[in-house]
Amino acid sequence: METDTVKGRRAPDLRGEGKDLAERMGYYWAENTSTSLPFAGFMWREMVTIAVKMMKVRYGIADDCRIEDKYPDEVAEVRSLPLPPYLFRELWLRTQNERMYRRFLIMPAVTAEIEENTRDGYRNPHYREAYWKKAPYRVDIPLPDIPNPLIAPGTTPPEKGSRKRVSRKSP
Repeated sequence: METDTVKGRRAPDLRGEGKDLAERMGYYWAENTSTSLPFAGFMWREMVTIAVKMMKVRYGIADDCRIEDKYPDEVAEVRSLPLPPYLFRELWLRTQNERMYRRFLIMPAVTAEIEENTRDGYRNPHYREAYWKKAPYRVDIPLPDIPNPLIAPGTTPPEKGSRKRVSRKSP
């Protein structure tokens, strides 16, 4: 008796991983359904929306790598997305052997690797903790809790780390 199943876990889908990571960071996720636009989807919450392009590569990149030099075509694709300029654009890079994505913020003229984002609970696996502890300045920006106009009244957003969507509050 033959079956089409394979023992063990299925290989994770790249977009599914991105959605799970975005939801763990407290974002909502909307997958890109247009095949003509080269990005995986949007993640959003409160006052921020980010277009995300995801890549899985075979070999790791150096900690001091300039992503626009290593992957110029992909960076150019993200920069040329026909989106309003106030939307953030990120390139997420995952190597074959790492379990975490490295996030790169793609701006019109500059790219920057996101090393840590405490609000998202994200820390780059190549975070240079000793470097940042010796930094001559530290800025803490208090961010108020702003109601999200995209969430219907009587619903609650997903909690960080939860896989639930939106749940109705019981009366």
